[in-house]
Amino acid sequence: MGFYKGYFVSLACFAPNSALWWFFYDHYCVLLTNIVPVYVPRLAIQVIAAPFGGVTSAIITNPLDVVRARIQVEGTKFEQTVHQLWKEDGVWLVTKGLSARLVQSITFSFFLMLGYETIKRWSVLEEYKDRIRW
Repeated sequence: MGFYKGYFVSLACFAPNSALWWFFYDHYCVLLTNIVPVYVPRLAIQVIAAPFGGVTSAIITNPLDVVRARIQVEGTKFEQTVHQLWKEDGVWLVTKGLSARLVQSITFSFFLMLGYETIKRWSVLEEYKDRIRW
């Protein structure tokens, strides 16, 4: 059972983070596409939009991640953990561990999209390559 400690709170943190990440990644891709000149490669836009999406989603979900980490380390219940964190840090609980999370998110997002979009490009059939903005 110790293996699953904090499993559901992890899902409650990572699922919204992932959904927000993809939403903001797409939003920033569209925004950047409308701003940058046409000659800027699409991959450059994507590897810039990905960290922006990562930062935005990390900021929004950081309080959940703080609670998740505390539950997994101390084995306390959700309500008890939130109460204790609020008592210790007050409103500053939302910034706890944020700098490390942002560094991780920026790095992960950049390399994830660089790899993902590169593999996607390699996988496009020859007959469709002329229809894609590279």
